[in-house]
Amino acid sequence: MRRPLTSSLGIVALGLWAAPSASAAPLPGNPIVTPAEGGQQALALSASDAGLVARVCAREAGCSPAGGASLEVPADVKPLLARAKVVPVALGGGKRLVRVNAEAPGGGTWVALVAAPLAGKGDAPVMLWSGWTGRAKGEHGEERTSAVIEEPFDKGVRVVVGELRGDVNICGRPALVAARAVDPATMTLTRGASVQNLSAKERGSAMKIAVTPVPADRPPAAGTALLRAQSASSAVGKAIGTLTDGDPETTWSEAKTGEGRGEFVAFSSASEVGIDTLEIVVRPPKAEVPEGASPKTFFLATPDRVFEVTLPEDAWRKAGARYEIKLPSEIATSCVSLVLDTAYAPAGADKTRVTIAEVTARTALDSLSPEALVGALAGGGDRAKAAAAMLSRGGAPAVKAALEGYDKLDDAGKRLAEHVIDTAPCSEQAGFYARILSTAQPQAKKSRRSELDEDPALLHAQDRIRRCGRAAAPALAELVTQGNGNAVKKAAAAELSLLAPAEAVPVLTDALASPDDALRREMRAALAHAAKNDRALPALATELGADKLGARPEGVRIDLLRALGASIGRVEGGKEAFWALAVPEAPFRTRYLLQAPAAELVRAGDAKAEAYLRASLRKDPDWHVRMRAAEVAARAPVMIPALLEAAEDPEPRVRDAAIQALGDAAGKGTVAPAGFVRALAGRLAKDPWTFVRVSSARAMAAIPASPEADAALASSLKDASPEVRARVIDALGAHRAVRYAEPLRKIVDDTAETADVRARAILALASMCDTSSVDAWTKLAYRVAAPDEGDRTLGAAAIAALGDIKPKDLQKRLAPLLGEKAPRNVREMARAALEAQPKCAK
Repeated sequence: MRRPLTSSLGIVALGLWAAPSASAAPLPGNPIVTPAEGGQQALALSASDAGLVARVCAREAGCSPAGGASLEVPADVKPLLARAKVVPVALGGGKRLVRVNAEAPGGGTWVALVAAPLAGKGDAPVMLWSGWTGRAKGEHGEERTSAVIEEPFDKGVRVVVGELRGDVNICGRPALVAARAVDPATMTLTRGASVQNLSAKERGSAMKIAVTPVPADRPPAAGTALLRAQSASSAVGKAIGTLTDGDPETTWSEAKTGEGRGEFVAFSSASEVGIDTLEIVVRPPKAEVPEGASPKTFFLATPDRVFEVTLPEDAWRKAGARYEIKLPSEIATSCVSLVLDTAYAPAGADKTRVTIAEVTARTALDSLSPEALVGALAGGGDRAKAAAAMLSRGGAPAVKAALEGYDKLDDAGKRLAEHVIDTAPCSEQAGFYARILSTAQPQAKKSRRSELDEDPALLHAQDRIRRCGRAAAPALAELVTQGNGNAVKKAAAAELSLLAPAEAVPVLTDALASPDDALRREMRAALAHAAKNDRALPALATELGADKLGARPEGVRIDLLRALGASIGRVEGGKEAFWALAVPEAPFRTRYLLQAPAAELVRAGDAKAEAYLRASLRKDPDWHVRMRAAEVAARAPVMIPALLEAAEDPEPRVRDAAIQALGDAAGKGTVAPAGFVRALAGRLAKDPWTFVRVSSARAMAAIPASPEADAALASSLKDASPEVRARVIDALGAHRAVRYAEPLRKIVDDTAETADVRARAILALASMCDTSSVDAWTKLAYRVAAPDEGDRTLGAAAIAALGDIKPKDLQKRLAPLLGEKAPRNVREMARAALEAQPKCAK
């Protein structure tokens, strides 16, 4: 588990924090004066909410910050300086600096390191470093936090500035990287500083492990490499993975010259697999590494343990030599870090770089081939999981073995094998998972989510194909054409249109020729989804080319146009393809199906298509075509006047379609033209067909309230059809037509009226905030548990209406319905009314 990445907590965990070297911290604002010693001038510094003021003097006596230079400080920091801690820090060689710590109430500390220059190097104070510590920046897992540490050094302290990074740590322990140290000889911040990131406590309690040279005649163990070098504190040429690439000629060298104390590499492992031995190669057999050197002592750290390792000899003197580190017991861990300490480096070798060529973990499974490891997956037990972990790190040979051995495994083994196959490139795994999907069988619809069996293998296959994106297009295309059953083909088509719309177009267009009507509808729907994506437009233009499109059956051409939807007006060849089919002598089926593409062209501003659609709506000899034209015409607002005319068509189904389209258009905000209300009111009042009158009432509910509309609705409260009366009442409620509240109250009281109509009247009155009916509704509410269905309907409506009105004593009114003796569904209705948001102003 990764430990908290904060500079203060992190440094405490590292054991590197040293208290400021002053015996007592001065009070905030009091000046600090450092003496002129060791070739360094004196410095006087004070902190206040006005900022930092510093002055360099030749001697300590009489040195004061008064009249000194104002140091650059961010505006948000200045208010914090009045209570900042300002302390001197003694460095090696008699040099000093002043450290300023300004803590922010919300967290984080602004730190400044200020020093006097060396004698003869000017008289301006030196700001060695300043910035925020304890404030992380960056995405989770990649946070970066500045930190300043002090550690004992040369009768003083060593001051180091660096970064704590979420993605570079010692198996969860915070580690300072990109470190720079204050050099007392130059009083500058130098790069390439090394820091021992393991705490003194952990180093002191580390278990010591013996190291044994491996006989030269013992061949290296074959098998999968368990360890993978993931990150390092530093690396020459950023070469980190070379440590676990299986090639001893490639190396990792720490990028801090010297013995590399504290530099480290972190390896990922698999916690399912136990490690009993580590093998290390220090110097490559043949490759030359300039200034390379062998480590002498180093530490192996896991998340909860630390081991100290000492090489018995200078391994740099033995090219290609292998050394075995036998662990005291088998460890299973997800992380191992190697942390350098001392080195076999010649004294004064400033350019030395400690180097290691290869680190290998040995396990009980090393002797098994990839094929044998796949066989060990059966059963899904601990050994099977360990085998899966090894295979997941085994690369192409392991994936190949998992693919070839998959069908021989039991279900538990297959689940583990799938995770191995997941490590393969999509070009390899997509085909495999497509084969898994092709075995799916349709099931009885127990859920709306999928028509495929909710088998783990199938769900996993769907997930992996989706993750592969466009790389899965060839495999999905094969499923569309050769999948096992319509459910598989439908699922593949939907995924293909989503992941690779351009690649989907030719495949789905070919599939439109299917003789299976249900499947053809699914292919058209998938193609319509693809057509919405701009990436699909060039592929659609290719399919709409005269030669290619002309070679297809007419049904396919029509379906392609229907699938284009709103894209028909902007894809090259779309209009031409439409007019090639929309000829005067076109048969009924063609005319019927072309109405929707025509409406899309009209919406795109095509005047010729507008004339075509208008003619279909007015003159087509078949009422089915006129009805279809009415259904789609509202997509283009310019067709609203023509729909008003169609509302008077001699065929009732055409009238009904036109009225419904007008209502839909009004509900979407289309401005109603003159005569709109009059036309709907006329149909509501006199149309001989009940379903037309019902649609008229619904359409009027969608338009804004007006005296004319409300009067027309009220005139139909006595319509012969209870369904019409119900829809009229709904419309009056939607309009909040309080002028007609009294007729609605009479309907509620009319026992000869149907329960549904009376219930709708109750809800409409609630929409009008009719508080005068509250007592009557309370009485009706108590009938919600009555045996009679009509009483239950009225009671439920009354409870809902009370929830809308929300009288102050609603809890008391509904109390009998909330008791334990009330049926559960009644209690739930009453609670819902109490929790509902009131719809009427108090």
